[in-house]
Amino acid sequence: MGIMSFFSTTCETRELHQDTQLRTKYFRNNFNQCVEGIQKFAAENHLEVRNINPEHGEVYMIGPGFDVIFTIIQTTLIESGIDLKINLFSFTGMGRPKRKALEIYKYLESVLKFKGVSLHP
Repeated sequence: MGIMSFFSTTCETRELHQDTQLRTKYFRNNFNQCVEGIQKFAAENHLEVRNINPEHGEVYMIGPGFDVIFTIIQTTLIESGIDLKINLFSFTGMGRPKRKALEIYKYLESVLKFKGVSLHP
């Protein structure tokens, strides 16, 4: 983790991220099952789901001091990739956005059928 990423208030995952922990995670679930898993995460962590947009494959939720945009890419009927964008509403991040992304991925791996990381570069 570089010094700039430590102070950043945003964290975004993607297919070929420099940091291997922040690469796209794939699951053996369809879009609706992924949305259910995300809603379950929101309910357990007292977050408010503001918008579910199946047309763009996005789920937007907000919590105390941050918001998260989940992007769900359904590659086949039974495989979906999930990317995250986390924004903190503070002056500095102090590594919290990355920790939050890893926490979310860990939860999703426990409730969805995890397949792999960065499978379609």
